[in-house]
Amino acid sequence: MQQHKELQTYDSEEVLCTLLKTTNESVFRTRLKAIIMRTRGVTPQDIAERLLVNDRSVRDWITLYNQGGISGLTPKSPGRPKGNPKWDTNIFTDLATEIDKGGYWSIPRMQEWIKEHHKEDIPEQTVWYRMDKLDYSCKSARPHPVKGDKERQDTFKKGVSLRSWRKD
Repeated sequence: MQQHKELQTYDSEEVLCTLLKTTNESVFRTRLKAIIMRTRGVTPQDIAERLLVNDRSVRDWITLYNQGGISGLTPKSPGRPKGNPKWDTNIFTDLATEIDKGGYWSIPRMQEWIKEHHKEDIPEQTVWYRMDKLDYSCKSARPHPVKGDKERQDTFKKGVSLRSWRKD
């Protein structure tokens, strides 16, 4: 037989019910309903059935409430956290100018260039996203089809052909 999670006594049922009536946040309301039902002795499995949620969720909500009271039930805000850096667009336009000079540019190399010239440590995904928005992509080591050496291009193509994978 499964042991039922006990509930810490932080707030009276009356306080919880008043809060339920005054909040408009649906996730928070569902969690409050679960806690109110648990104060009335309803099992987590029955709560889950009544609220049409997973009983694991109900047990998690009880744990959150036990650890932090009502504030533990407050859902985390989705999306980018406040204070996440917004990078100066000049960093990326300067990088684009540098890339236009030619050469092999990978995301790690772009990050190094930014760190050296702008003293910023920008995450890989951010560099990729911002450069993609400027219509720049990482340049691979593959020979350039127009400016490249025809002999080097043919050698490269032969090196990756299916024949090179066949066992003799």
